[in-house]
Amino acid sequence: MRTHAQIDRLCDAAERNQRCFTPATNAQRQAALTRLRAGLLVRPHRNVYARTAYWASLNAAEQARHVIRTLAIQRPNRIFAGLSAAAMLRLEYGWNLHQDGTVFLASPTGGTSRSYGSICHISMQSPPISMVTRTRERTGVVTSLVANMPPDVTSYTGTIVDAVRITAPERTLVDCGLRYSFSQALPMFDSALRRDLVTRESILEICDGLHADCGPVLRLLHYANPLNENGGESLCYATVIEEGFAVPELQHVFLDPDAPWVKHRADFVWHTQDGRIIVLEYDGTGKYVDPAMTGRRGIQDVVHEERKREDTLRNAGVTRIIRTNYDEVRQRHPLRHKLLDANVPMAVMYPVYERETDILGNER
Repeated sequence: MRTHAQIDRLCDAAERNQRCFTPATNAQRQAALTRLRAGLLVRPHRNVYARTAYWASLNAAEQARHVIRTLAIQRPNRIFAGLSAAAMLRLEYGWNLHQDGTVFLASPTGGTSRSYGSICHISMQSPPISMVTRTRERTGVVTSLVANMPPDVTSYTGTIVDAVRITAPERTLVDCGLRYSFSQALPMFDSALRRDLVTRESILEICDGLHADCGPVLRLLHYANPLNENGGESLCYATVIEEGFAVPELQHVFLDPDAPWVKHRADFVWHTQDGRIIVLEYDGTGKYVDPAMTGRRGIQDVVHEERKREDTLRNAGVTRIIRTNYDEVRQRHPLRHKLLDANVPMAVMYPVYERETDILGNER
């Protein structure tokens, strides 16, 4: 009974600090295994445990961060890389990338390899390092800080909760850009640029120092655009490009000619050679149900506001409004069908619609 009480205290402390726990003694390990077999605990990683109900309440990215924080406590000198570093930086990406539970570590020797089935080593020599540090202030609020290494963690105010060493944001993006597809990686690049975590030049510097074909990263840099306001918009933007359509203008502002003080921004806009103006709006579910986004209005009120907004866009000269959502973007063919039906220009047919910028984002 005493050991089981210890497990309860370990669970409580872990949840309070947003991480998992590691049994410290053989007796605790046996008690944890007993609860694991009973379905009361989960083991997302070797010798890493959490309460089943608590674990189920976390999204995949937060589950990854819980495991990473636990592993960082076990071995503070570990440097997390790739998707693991992206998770700690809270970059935007599809959470399905975590479906196999892989943890990525920077490795100074050898090629890419796996150990324990769930750790992948990314070979790199003396990578630039950052540290994600969380402190608990007197108010009890936990804050995240990112600083270049070597940091003086004692200089942070409040009580240190944990400190995780990761590859610098530039190196993290390059590794992810080389591992994942264009549509999977573009949300990471957009969010990092939007938050001023990196510059295009700093990413290019990393590429220049690698003995690898960084073509996929250069393509990501060409199209990356911080005007995409969230990961869903970035995914939609990437899918439009991959499907061969002309690169749209982002966040174009329309004025109602009957009421010039009324302004509305459209997510994606095409001005066609034949004078049409096509708008594509990406609707996240939070737009209708998240109180922070709806102002606690009912769904009917939000839909009514959307209709008024569409009337304003039409008054401003918009000839076609297309609406899409995450499911349609993920499946691709529903979005492609809508764009073809609206006769959105194809980049291969009309090269003038390709984004006229260099790799640093400068207008040509």
